[in-house]
Amino acid sequence: MKVRVLASGSKGNCILVSGQGSALLVDAGLSLKRLKEIFFDIDFPIQNIQAVVISHEHSDHIKGAGAVVRHLGIPLYVNESTYAAGERRFGRIREINFFENGIRFTMQDFLIEPFSVPHDSADNSCFLISERNNASKLAILTDLGYPTKLVKQKMKSPSTIILESNHDIDMLINGPYAWWLKQRVKGKHGHLSNVQASELVGEILHDGLKNIVLAHLSETNNEPELAYLAMKNFLASKNATCNLFVAGQHQPTEWIEV
Repeated sequence: MKVRVLASGSKGNCILVSGQGSALLVDAGLSLKRLKEIFFDIDFPIQNIQAVVISHEHSDHIKGAGAVVRHLGIPLYVNESTYAAGERRFGRIREINFFENGIRFTMQDFLIEPFSVPHDSADNSCFLISERNNASKLAILTDLGYPTKLVKQKMKSPSTIILESNHDIDMLINGPYAWWLKQRVKGKHGHLSNVQASELVGEILHDGLKNIVLAHLSETNNEPELAYLAMKNFLASKNATCNLFVAGQHQPTEWIEV
């Protein structure tokens, strides 16, 4: 199983997960036109996508979801609260498969375990994804205000983690956002900072952790170099040898073997 973050940030999020015989998207916050361009650029047939799995209803995660599933004739996987909150933006969907946070489900060869995290959405889902007959697990952990006990428990088994590192706290506080928005971003239903991301990794480091992908960086309140150095220095202080990547808004990551 391998993963590629196609886009990550407040302007649109989309993650491609590819297995032995199956491929899916987690979120589709880009237009169908833009996604077609990205798939062409990375030389991956968009027709290979067999499902779109949705984390929550914010537009940077569902903007193109309805168009993608209609164009490809594939199912949408979403929890009921998220679908109800985003129904108008999804548009008409032929096949919807509702999942419930806390209950595993399968999609082709994938085993997907959704779980709730605190965020200012209807019922935000993060995911553990594995493949039949493969012990490696991918964790997708973005759009959360703080790491709960459940989050820390789930993060102790994955070999690859896509982890939110949204903002540098000093840039946020001294930046252009209105005060109420600064409070939202750094609140318990907002986004993880660079420091919070490092602190979480400090609690869940394990020998099987191979890759960390920093994601959902704010273009206003963070810099890729700041996020990278904060995590790199932390990992060095723990003598950890994980591969470290930073996902961007405008350029897909390379393929990462889970």
